Amino acid sequence: MGVFIPRYMDALPQILWWELDELVILFLSFFLGLITRQLTTFLIVGVMSTFILAKLKNGKSDGFIFHLAYWYGVPSFAIKGVPSGAIREFVE
Repeated sequence: MGVFIPRYMDALPQILWWELDELVILFLSFFLGLITRQLTTFLIVGVMSTFILAKLKNGKSDGFIFHLAYWYGVPSFAIKGVPSGAIREFVE
């Protein structure tokens, strides 16, 4: 009886060829399409967004999206007392 050992321990879970963070965007666009009754439009936008996110993440280190969000000053990723990314260049 063999034991499955994953190849990469820190890899995000995948469904088919999409990672979990890409699927969240696709499902969110599907849900918004259902609510607004514009399913085709939102599915096209969702597939394009997941494609762009996959290309953006390709070849970058883990946590690249978090670093990008911090750099552009997304409040949930900001550390208390540290200015946002654009302001930080002028402060240092």
